[in-house]
Amino acid sequence: MRLHFAALRQTGGFERSPAFCDYYIKFIGHFVSVYEATATRFARESARWSEDPKNVEDYIANGRRMEDVIGASYARALEDLSEEEASTVSWPYPTR
Repeated sequence: MRLHFAALRQTGGFERSPAFCDYYIKFIGHFVSVYEATATRFARESARWSEDPKNVEDYIANGRRMEDVIGASYARALEDLSEEEASTVSWPYPTR
């Protein structure tokens, strides 16, 4: 997810179409659940990660490995989220 959002930033997508990017973050959050149900909660964090070009530089310099997430437990990963993101299970689907 982080790389999807980094690529979108590199092409200027976030500046040109914030509404599309909001949709895209939700779409990726939904789509990734096909492979890993718990990953959906981390879509917004992944979009924030992509805001800092140094994160991508570090990723490349580190042999294209994201050491901060490799081997991290789910409980540990939740600590990086806001309380709302960590506790909301309905996102990206609107509640009615």
